[in-house]
Amino acid sequence: MKKWQTSVLVCASLLCLSACKNQSANQADNQSGDKQGQVSSQMAKQGEEVPDFELTGVDGKTYRLSDYKGKKVYLKFWASWCSICLASLPDTDELAKEESDDYIILTVISPGQKGEQAEEAFQKWYQGLDYKNLPVLLDPSGQLLASYGVRSYPTQTFIDKEGKLVKTQPGFMDKETILENLKTMN
Repeated sequence: MKKWQTSVLVCASLLCLSACKNQSANQADNQSGDKQGQVSSQMAKQGEEVPDFELTGVDGKTYRLSDYKGKKVYLKFWASWCSICLASLPDTDELAKEESDDYIILTVISPGQKGEQAEEAFQKWYQGLDYKNLPVLLDPSGQLLASYGVRSYPTQTFIDKEGKLVKTQPGFMDKETILENLKTMN
């Protein structure tokens, strides 16, 4: 093997090991200092009941998934640095404003995780936006992200009235597609 190929492999290996070590340290720090909510480490699996969670929103309210049993839940994971997420926030806010007795719209941000800014900075930034109908839940530990297997932003999940995970979809989803998914769920 050529010297440059060996050098690239060694550097890539060291970079991966360093990233894994930093992620483990961040997870340990977050788990020890998580005062914001309770999230199960259990993985959400399609067709199965999802674990309950309790998170605080940017509005200071406490949100529990179990409070919405009997309603369909659209759960959107997003980040302030994600241009696709920001472009879709007006639709998500409009959906939240139009909520019916049949469904609820919730969004989740994970301060300090996956490139998201710290909680205080996020809250200050978010206050400057004009989305007043949109519940934004804070997951500073990143445990909810992990339990839903979120790897990219935005990621949408659909939970039926019985609390079972129907669908998880990363990437952009327009308002009409979200509504269609909600209509076809039981």
